[in-house]
Amino acid sequence: MDDFIYFDYNQKSSVLLIFFFNALLFSILLLKKGIQERRNDSKILALFIFLCGLYICPFLLGYGGWYSKRAYREFLFFMPFQQLFLIGPVLYFYVQSLLNFEYKFSKKDVIHLLPALAYGGYSVLVWIVDRWILNEFYFYADGQDKDLDFWYQMAGLISMLLYLGLSLRYYKKYRVFTLQEASFADEISYRWIEHFLFAFSFILLLRVVFFMVNPEWGEFGSKYWYYVCFSILFLYIAVTGYSTVVKTTLPFS
Repeated sequence: MDDFIYFDYNQKSSVLLIFFFNALLFSILLLKKGIQERRNDSKILALFIFLCGLYICPFLLGYGGWYSKRAYREFLFFMPFQQLFLIGPVLYFYVQSLLNFEYKFSKKDVIHLLPALAYGGYSVLVWIVDRWILNEFYFYADGQDKDLDFWYQMAGLISMLLYLGLSLRYYKKYRVFTLQEASFADEISYRWIEHFLFAFSFILLLRVVFFMVNPEWGEFGSKYWYYVCFSILFLYIAVTGYSTVVKTTLPFS
C-alpha cells in the first residue's frame, strides 16, 4: 500500500505540486465560467491552463521519485504529459476567441491539431508495442522519457514560437481593424491580450535560455527553476484571465 501511494514530498516536488493543483483548480473554474456565461474564450483558456498543469507533471513526479519505481516509471513513459504540439494551437484559438465574439472551432481549424494528433498516435503505438506486443522495452530501451527527447522539445518550441507569431499577427490586424471601424478603439482593444501574449513570450524566452544553458532537457537538476518560473507565469495567466472581463462587440476574423 505504501508503494502504491509513493511520493517523495521534498522542496522541489512540493512546490510544483502546489502549482499543479492550482492549474487543476483554475481549469475547473474557467470551464465552469465558460459554460455558465457561454464564453468560448474561458473554455479554451481552461484547456490552456490544464495543458500547462500537465506540462510540469514529468518533473513534478520525477522530483517525487516516480522515475525510480518501475510501475510509476512505466506510467510516466507511456503517458504523454507534455503536449507541446497542442499548446501553440490552443493559444491561437484563445486569441481568436477573445478578439472575435463570433469565433467557433471549425473544420479548417483541425489542420492545426494534426501534429498533436500524430504525436498522440506515436505515443499509443509505443505503448502497444512495448507493453502489449513485445512485453519489454523496445522504444524505451534507453530508459529515457520520450516527452523529454531533444527532437520533441525543440520541435515543440518551434511550434509554440510559430503560433505565438500567428497570434501576434492576428492581434495586430485586430488593432488596425478596430481603429478603422470604431471610435472607441481604446475600450475594445483591451490590455489583457497584450499581457497574456507577453507572459507567453517570456515563457518561450526562458525555454530558449535554458536550451542554451543545458540542451539535455531530461536533466532534472538544472531545469527546476525553469519549471518554477513557468508555473508562476501560467498561474498569473490563470488568475488574471479568470478575473478579467473581456467583451468584444465587433465580428472580426
